[in-house]
Amino acid sequence: MAFIKSETIYTQRVFRTFIEAQNIFEDMDADESLRLEALEYLLIHKEISYILDMLLLQYDKLNNSDHSLLDHAFANFGSKPKRDDDFNSIFKMLESHNAYLRNKAITFLQDSGENAKGFIKKLLHDEQRDIRIFAVNILGDVKYEDSRIMLLELIQEEKDVNVLMTAIDYLGEIGDQDDTELLMSLKDKFTHEPYVAFGIDMACEKIKG
Repeated sequence: MAFIKSETIYTQRVFRTFIEAQNIFEDMDADESLRLEALEYLLIHKEISYILDMLLLQYDKLNNSDHSLLDHAFANFGSKPKRDDDFNSIFKMLESHNAYLRNKAITFLQDSGENAKGFIKKLLHDEQRDIRIFAVNILGDVKYEDSRIMLLELIQEEKDVNVLMTAIDYLGEIGDQDDTELLMSLKDKFTHEPYVAFGIDMACEKIKG
C-alpha cells in the first residue's frame, strides 16, 4: 500500500488595511511569521515615524521581546527617505525604558549620516544631560566633516562636567593643535573639578600625538 505524503501549503496573508496589519503585529500571541508579514506590510505603506511610534508604544517597557522583529524593522528603514518627523520619533525613542530600543535609535542616527546632523545639533542643546551625552557619542562616531567644530562649540558652552568630559574625550580623537589652547583655558573655569584637568591633559596628549 502506497502512502501519500501530506504537505501543508502556506498561503501568504493578504491584508486589507494597515489597521488590520497593525492589530496582528501587536498581537504578541500571534505566530511570528504572520507578525513579520504584518510588519512588512506596514513598512511598505506607512512612514518611518509611524512605525517608530508604534514600536515605542508596544515595546517601551518590554526589554527582552521580539528583537528579531525590531531588527527587521530598522533594517528596512535604510532605503526610505528620512524626514524631520522621523528624527522627532527617534528622539522619543532615545528616552525609552527599553535599552534595546535606545540602542537601535542611536544606530539609526549613526546610519543616517548627514541627514541626521540638524537633529543631533538639537540634541546637543537638550535640557537633559543624558540626551546631550548621547548626542556627543553619536557625533564622535559618525565623524562629520564639521564634527570637530560642533564639539568645540559645545565645549565652550557646556556647564555639566559629565557632558563636558565626554566631548573633551572625543575632541582628543578628532581635534587638532589649535584646540589645545581652548582646552587648557577650561582648567581655570573648572578649578573645583580636578578630573577635568586630568581629562584635558589626556585629550591634549592625544591631539599632540
